Amino acid sequence: MTPPRMLTTITALLLLVVAANLWIFARFTVDDAFITWRYGLTLIRHGIWAYNPDGFDLAQAYTNPIYALASILPAGLGWDMVLTFKLISLALLGLLCWAFLRLAGDRALMRFVLALLMAVPATVAHAFSGLETLLYGGALALWFIAQERRDWRLALGMVAVLVLTRPEAWLLFALHPLALVMARADWARVVRHSLALGLLAGVYFGFHLWWFGSALPNTYYVKAGDGFSGAQALRILPYALPGLAVALWGNRRTGLLLIAYFGAVGYSYAGSDLLMNYLQRFPFQIALPMALYLGWALSHATKPGTATLGLTAYVLAFGWHSWSLGDHLGIANYYPRLLTAHVALGRAIADSEIEAFALQDAGAPAFHADRRALDTIGLASALVAREGLGPEVLRQYNPALVGFLADAEGIVDRPDRHAALWSYVEEQGFTPLCTLVWAPHYQLALYTAGPQPEVEATCARSAEANGAYELPFALAQLRRPPWAYWHE
Repeated sequence: MTPPRMLTTITALLLLVVAANLWIFARFTVDDAFITWRYGLTLIRHGIWAYNPDGFDLAQAYTNPIYALASILPAGLGWDMVLTFKLISLALLGLLCWAFLRLAGDRALMRFVLALLMAVPATVAHAFSGLETLLYGGALALWFIAQERRDWRLALGMVAVLVLTRPEAWLLFALHPLALVMARADWARVVRHSLALGLLAGVYFGFHLWWFGSALPNTYYVKAGDGFSGAQALRILPYALPGLAVALWGNRRTGLLLIAYFGAVGYSYAGSDLLMNYLQRFPFQIALPMALYLGWALSHATKPGTATLGLTAYVLAFGWHSWSLGDHLGIANYYPRLLTAHVALGRAIADSEIEAFALQDAGAPAFHADRRALDTIGLASALVAREGLGPEVLRQYNPALVGFLADAEGIVDRPDRHAALWSYVEEQGFTPLCTLVWAPHYQLALYTAGPQPEVEATCARSAEANGAYELPFALAQLRRPPWAYWHE
């Protein structure tokens, strides 16, 4: 059997794994996606670009303006938000596969690389999560390819997409002009591109500074860590190492840009509190664009054999790094559980007299409640990000319902968040209401001043539906197709 035929056969076998991954993980929608979508919903319903419907405590809780803007359309047309973004994910997958195959030299090799990436469960989960991970990784790989091909129009377009997709891409405000200079582009082009990027940066940062009072996303102030973590760096920075190989044996300019970009991003991640790092999301934001670029580069190589094995090892190493049966079962079960717990809680609050509530989960409950919500972690609260979760912030929000993180054994004490909440609960005379069950290991103990029949009924239903552990829960819900869960 010739190597091309062998590669085609392996690709066909991988597609069976891809199909299984799509069945299991395309049902996943992460709670954080609802934070972003709430902006489009609030704009349509209340005429204000804000997380809270009354505009209180203005904060840029999203890190992906392009998805926040995209949420306006389904909100305005009354479309189901989850279904809309699942269809966007499918369209984006198709578009990226088409783009990389069109740019590839050896298309059989590129098809293998794409199938290999999709055979890693994390790729499918991130693609359908509702967040911007797939768009970011694909567009970033296209930027590296475009600058290497000196397709500067495509490269500039990718920069425009990227800086509206992830804050890490702000590095391209400097690296894109640098790439032009390194490629010895004419100075008129360098100036034009630099001016265009300067205008984009001015509009982007200027709007957020004017409207939210801060040029940087509120999440930056919450996630910035206390210092560089060597252990975290060892889990992340190795994924940037192929850039060194590219600099030594491939395109030197691209190799240096890969090292500069992913080295800086990896260093930043190593000093940050990486909230919601499910299935190694942040290393994946290095591994995905790196693998896509390498696949394209190998598709144009004259003798890609050994290097293809190296790329395969790279992708499989990430697959091994992100593999945990418990994590994978948890991701498969995540949104089915969320529908019965957090989504249902938000709907119950919307049907109640509760005007404000405080939880550490800032997505689905707030999205569906359409009421003032205090994110006790601070992602969606500039007050918490600046001042911490203290008595004054709680008095300003005046929540009528407060939730504490709990598990099957009871409330899990988090002094940094719970101390102020306990003081507020005692001050308001709140008593235990019920416990919302997302899973045996993740629950919310709810406190309020009096009976809340809608919320109590939701708690009871969540305990009945979500009380099972991951394996029996998965065996039951995985019988249904993933699109059965493509709804709000």
